[in-house]
Amino acid sequence: MSMSIARPGASLTKTTQDPRPLAVRVYESVRDSIVRGDILPNTQLVQEQVAESLGVSRTPVRDALLRLAHEGLVTRISGGGYLVNDLAEQDINDIFQVRESLESLAVRLSFGRHTPTQLSLLRALVDEMDERAADPDAPWFELNRDFHVALVAPCGNQALLGILDDLWNRPVNRLITRQYVIDPGHVRRMIDEHRALVEAAGASDPDVLNALAIEHLKDGYGATSVESR
Repeated sequence: MSMSIARPGASLTKTTQDPRPLAVRVYESVRDSIVRGDILPNTQLVQEQVAESLGVSRTPVRDALLRLAHEGLVTRISGGGYLVNDLAEQDINDIFQVRESLESLAVRLSFGRHTPTQLSLLRALVDEMDERAADPDAPWFELNRDFHVALVAPCGNQALLGILDDLWNRPVNRLITRQYVIDPGHVRRMIDEHRALVEAAGASDPDVLNALAIEHLKDGYGATSVESR
């Protein structure tokens, strides 16, 4: 299969605008190409070819591919190279089970702690999603992540927030979001459910908020699970 890896800007060499290590930028470039679907599942990635495509040496590519393998986006194959993984049912189930347990706890701890400013931020995020509902190129993963992070921000448990942040950083979440928003009906449902969550966060019944949060997660992961079959 053909391989198309996006190069962020004219060069991946270190600049004053982006002084991060080259391996990090190579990793993000390959990761983003996979989660956008530019590199399809079952595509073989060979260090030399990726390095040539990005105009870099093999060392940062090797480090990037090892990280992608650790995160489950690619699998190392015998004879050299890596194979891009498809989104598997188990990946979806694993993420859902952890998020259902941890995020529902964070939602319960957050209830009654949202300030007017925090509620305004949540409403603004939902409004932005609403305005871009028909835009398939909108940054849906970032918008969805920012909403959920803001929803549980007042929980007061930094350890819990750190674990949830690490969970969001798993690239499989980007694949799940990409799969989910293919259907415009899913996007509409996500926006409506987010708006209901904001209203429940500012209301007086924590059980309603928690039930809505769990149902929202079940709906999202359940729909993605069906679509991935």
